[in-house]
Amino acid sequence: MAHLRHLDLGCWSEVIPVLDYFSTQSDHIMDYLETPGFQSVTGLECLLPSYIRRNIPDQYGLLAAFRVVLFRELSWSLANPILEQLQSMTIPVSDIKRYLGIIDRLCDLEQVWFHLDVIFEYYAGDIDLDGPEDQDIWKETEARKEEVTQDMIQFVRIHTERFPGRLKSILCPDAGAWPSRRQTCPAVIMTQLVQALPALHNPLVINESNWMHFMASLSSTDLAHIQEVDCPLHFGSSHQQLVDNRDFLQGCGALKRMVIGSLGRGGFQWAVQGKKASMGDTSTIGIHKSPNTPTSAARRLDNNDQPALFRRYLAPLEEAILMDSATIPFTDEIDAVAFAFSSTLERIFARSNYEQLNLQRSLQVGKGWVELPVLSDLYLELGDTRLVIDPGLLVHCPNIGEVCLHDNTFEYQLEDVDQSSYCLPAHLPQLKKLSLCGWSALRFHPDTLHSTPNLTKLEMSMKVIHPDTCYIPPPTDGNYLDIERPYWTWDWDLPLLTKLELTSAFAYKFQFRMLANCPTLEKLELNIHTLEGQHARTITMSDLFLDSTMDNSAAETRQQEQQRIVAPALQVVRMRGHWSMESPAVLAEFLKGMLPSLGRLYANHWINVPLVAFLDALRGNPDSKVWRISLDESIFGHGPTGEDDVQAREKWKEEEEVRSGGSSIECWRILEHE
Repeated sequence: MAHLRHLDLGCWSEVIPVLDYFSTQSDHIMDYLETPGFQSVTGLECLLPSYIRRNIPDQYGLLAAFRVVLFRELSWSLANPILEQLQSMTIPVSDIKRYLGIIDRLCDLEQVWFHLDVIFEYYAGDIDLDGPEDQDIWKETEARKEEVTQDMIQFVRIHTERFPGRLKSILCPDAGAWPSRRQTCPAVIMTQLVQALPALHNPLVINESNWMHFMASLSSTDLAHIQEVDCPLHFGSSHQQLVDNRDFLQGCGALKRMVIGSLGRGGFQWAVQGKKASMGDTSTIGIHKSPNTPTSAARRLDNNDQPALFRRYLAPLEEAILMDSATIPFTDEIDAVAFAFSSTLERIFARSNYEQLNLQRSLQVGKGWVELPVLSDLYLELGDTRLVIDPGLLVHCPNIGEVCLHDNTFEYQLEDVDQSSYCLPAHLPQLKKLSLCGWSALRFHPDTLHSTPNLTKLEMSMKVIHPDTCYIPPPTDGNYLDIERPYWTWDWDLPLLTKLELTSAFAYKFQFRMLANCPTLEKLELNIHTLEGQHARTITMSDLFLDSTMDNSAAETRQQEQQRIVAPALQVVRMRGHWSMESPAVLAEFLKGMLPSLGRLYANHWINVPLVAFLDALRGNPDSKVWRISLDESIFGHGPTGEDDVQAREKWKEEEEVRSGGSSIECWRILEHE
């Protein structure tokens, strides 16, 4: 123990004791828990009876209290002999008075964790103030909370008076001691605690652990060393503090990563001006003033000095993670960050964190972007805000590796997506993953895929509603054939593609000839299942051969291996919707000719495909070890071969294993090599 300087037992509280273990393995402990001596120190009498009734079984209450008491005594037993040498330590707030008496021994203490192991905050459902017992204990709880928080403030005040400048960090984590009730230190109390501390010294990271301390000493903190600001929306009131003091970001000249909630319109105008100044455009310098700029690093200068300031303090930002809320939705933050930090940005993530009743709001992204030469990841997930990307957005990202552009667009009109709405073809040789869902998928230019040889995952979809239903415009909607749009050739050379997922119109237009240029494809998902069931695809023999002019009847009898479409690595195929096969021979060619490595086929909502055709294909495929086919239960007894299906199913039961559950039946076939 002589060399021990840091005693943080926060993580121990989650495993000491393992309650089920002690309740089943140690009779001595259970006997001890029943003694009056233990029950007098549990604190159970301080909990609301209504909370105990709803959340704590009889025996569990004693075990939970035992964990609190054991952690409290363990913390003291380990700390007491070495208090003089500790630089950081944990103090359970249920035991705070014991530590008030030994502050003189904590001469080297720099960081303290006040462990919140007492319930002060209840959920509304825990409180039954109609009962007199709950009313009395509620009043006692409020009084105890005030007493404990004042003891915490007194501890900090006394220590900073006796050892000025020594204590530098205070944290108040939840102890996880009581079921389903996370405790937090009230912001007003936390502010009082950290106000007694000296300003953060050259901080590198600002996050949840030091945010309140940072805000309390913002005006005297040197911002020049900060490399990361992590203050997302879940900080609660901290986000409003960020918005109110957003100008401090101007002084973070070394900033490489930021995780923040939306700042509102103009939140990054200073950075946009700085970028323009560095590009030689001084036309906007001096327009935006920051009257509350907190540090000399971001001080207000006259117009002659501002270009030099911006060139010096435009941070080398590499990663920007932005989140919005219902109160402060996205406006210009994404575009401003992408433009201002274009030279250094490697990753942009933007996510909407609230839901609307429908897609009435839209956000335009990409206008005014310049080239982002090192951008590798672009994730924009806007939920119920329609994402309208600028036609040239992807053109500005020549080295992009992953693109995810999502919104919840479900239903749309074809005339809303005209030629002028489409993105420009982009040259993306480094692209590995492309996931487009919603409006961005509708406006994507397919010629971009001619320049993506490293693509491994491709997803083009619209929002799917429960359980697996998508939307495809009716065939007569908006003069479908007359609307000018980019032509999907389905002949892209994608040698590294392993997963392809298409829904809605993208799946409906899919051509199997694409598989001929995807030799490593392992998983294929196609979903054309709609509420109306108006869209059906019948797969013919010509769909499975590269020579699309081949006569179907001739194709069934002629061997044309050189023209057959083969996906040699494809193992999993999931096809939802009204798919059908023109004939059993087409199904056999589909399963055995095109998919030699198939292991699993999910045929959901297929129509007019007899079960006997599947069984014949299974029995006639000696090269496959295991096949798993999941079929809708409704396929049996329907269609022109319904009676044959019933007989085939009965025969299959005699010869093979059939597992039926819910809406599907799974047929397993294990074939031995001869």
